[in-house]
Amino acid sequence: MKNKNVIISFGKRPLINRVVAAFFYSLILYTLYRYHIDEDLFSNLSSYQKQKSFLYSVAIYFVIAIKLSVVVNHHFNFQEMKYRKFYSVGPIGFGKWHVFKKLDRVSTFLNSSDKCEVNIWDVKNNKYKIAVFDVIEDAIFYGRDLAKNLKIIFKERN
Repeated sequence: MKNKNVIISFGKRPLINRVVAAFFYSLILYTLYRYHIDEDLFSNLSSYQKQKSFLYSVAIYFVIAIKLSVVVNHHFNFQEMKYRKFYSVGPIGFGKWHVFKKLDRVSTFLNSSDKCEVNIWDVKNNKYKIAVFDVIEDAIFYGRDLAKNLKIIFKERN
């Protein structure tokens, strides 16, 4: 393991989520257009009620669209002992780096869906899921190699 930087990406969201999110983003643009250009949408309401209705509708559409389109990636920098969850929607993303106090162990774990997880634990018992394997032997090999390169202990669990 020459590179001490690891990025764990869970890929794109499912197609149906992206289509529904695109619909809600379009609905936000349509609502903005109708509110600012075409005053008929909220014409029977007072100015305060008009603004309140507009903000509520845009906020609800935005929350739904973000929920359906956000992708979470995990970034590890083992040289500087930092970790972050990186949230992104398309090319726009954010995440704050957090410093590991000290890494304690690497472990494997057979989850409820019969997949073997490789996790890194720090001394405060925070768990960072690194990878998931279908074959247990592959997970054990990966976990041992990772523990050896990080110079921490490896624990195998079933």
